Amino acid sequence: MPTQVENGKAFEYAIATSYYQYLKDELHLSVELVRDSAFEYTERCYNSLTEHAQQGFRQAALKTIETMLVIEPGLAAEKNASDTLKIHIAPDVEGQFGDVRDVIFQRLATRPIWEIGFSAKNNHDAVKHSRLSLSIDFGKEWLANGEKDTIYHCSPAYFDEIKPIFSWIRQLRSDNPEMKWSDLGDAKSEKVYKPLLDAFLAEMLRLNESCPDVPKRLLNYLIGKMPFYKIIKDDRNNLVIVKAFNLGGKLNRTVNGMRPKARTEHIRFPKRIIEFAYKENSDNTLLMVLDEGWQISFRIHSASTFLENSLKFDIQLIGNPPVLFTQHLFNL
Repeated sequence: MPTQVENGKAFEYAIATSYYQYLKDELHLSVELVRDSAFEYTERCYNSLTEHAQQGFRQAALKTIETMLVIEPGLAAEKNASDTLKIHIAPDVEGQFGDVRDVIFQRLATRPIWEIGFSAKNNHDAVKHSRLSLSIDFGKEWLANGEKDTIYHCSPAYFDEIKPIFSWIRQLRSDNPEMKWSDLGDAKSEKVYKPLLDAFLAEMLRLNESCPDVPKRLLNYLIGKMPFYKIIKDDRNNLVIVKAFNLGGKLNRTVNGMRPKARTEHIRFPKRIIEFAYKENSDNTLLMVLDEGWQISFRIHSASTFLENSLKFDIQLIGNPPVLFTQHLFNL
């Protein structure tokens, strides 16, 4: 059975090839599909699926084309025969450098160069699956953005607070390498989840107090530095959802004289954390409320069956700026 990652890669392939075929065969445009190693990996994931599953991905991709042609004329704004639209799959390494886009469209002959990208999500809307451990400085990894300034690093007090948690886990693994998280019972929450989240919450608030641009840097980490469209295939509700993260107004532009037929508003980053606390009646989820309409959920969980020396976050944007362009398309 395909993994979530493989299904996601199959969706990227379906988007790239569906747009390529439609723009080339239906609109008779000059289009190039870049068949590199990143593309070949998504192709293998797609080909491993049943024909029924493949059809579901293709149908979801095709549902978005009409909407995207309305708000992104650059997809069809061919200036001349040499103005070829290039479609390529972004290698996974790009996500490590603040670019969450999976499928990228470019017109290199257009001046200035026109480019947009899609982030493809199959039956989930998580923005990150970051981890916490005794060796991970989340302040440095999430907020420093590659800068050498140590102001964003986690404090020694934070690591002192979480050390007993991971020391206990390490001792349990040493005593019984086959021990499962489920074997811990209530202790999983009382001795791992809750104290780890307490330490994380306190350290994030400390960083926010010391560095006034933490809210913006956190969103940069979660949604990337590049503007993009998020395409979500939601099978449970028979929907395909299109969201436009028009950061800096770089999406939805006039290209080669063709204007968008509908507008996507510019998105503003938050400047302050309004509240950061536990979700009501939960011991594994924190909710962060920021200005400009942003809300973030941090749910910690054991990502594997057996004990390991790190835990994973399922981080989701549960609240977006009210002006964010969102369209729900029935995928029937």
